[in-house]
Amino acid sequence: MSGLSGCVTTVGHPARANATTTPSGTGRLSAAEGRIARAALSELPYDGVIMLDAGLMAERIAWLLPVGCGLNVLTNSVPVALGLASRRDISVHLLGGRVSAAAGTTLSSARLLEQLHVDVAFVVADGVSPERGLTCADPAEVTTRQAVVRASSRVVLLADHTRIGGDRIARFARLREMDCLITDTGTAPEDVRRLRGRGPRVLVV
Repeated sequence: MSGLSGCVTTVGHPARANATTTPSGTGRLSAAEGRIARAALSELPYDGVIMLDAGLMAERIAWLLPVGCGLNVLTNSVPVALGLASRRDISVHLLGGRVSAAAGTTLSSARLLEQLHVDVAFVVADGVSPERGLTCADPAEVTTRQAVVRASSRVVLLADHTRIGGDRIARFARLREMDCLITDTGTAPEDVRRLRGRGPRVLVV
């Protein structure tokens, strides 16, 4: 993919890698998170560039990407990048930056992200509140997460019911900045109604 430079690493194709390599951690998903990840596949573009956030749902999406999709995948998740590295039909780009060993992620600079264009970003928030929007537990992530939203033509929020109504320390986006929110049937109908009233299309699976 042209135009990717700076702290973006293109992940190569190991000679003996298995094309069906499963990203680490996908087995620890709840049933609800698994349904959300599968439903997210319907939001994939036909071609172009997607951004996969860190976390188990993003790892499952990476595992489920259809063969021959020809996508360029940007990610700050080391497990996602490694899980896709053997796919010869996908270009994988690991966003550079400080590595969090505990989370298996890189904290990319906002300046780098401002140079990129993403067709669809799949993002996860620690908390999703109709009033306050998308929040995370680490204030250091805010600038990077805001830059991802700005760089993306469409943003799909992945949030199981345990995240709905949560309000963590740092806000990085409003719900009106989301094009689609995918949640599960454990989310209360009243919460679904309130979320829809804030702008995004809400898909309950």
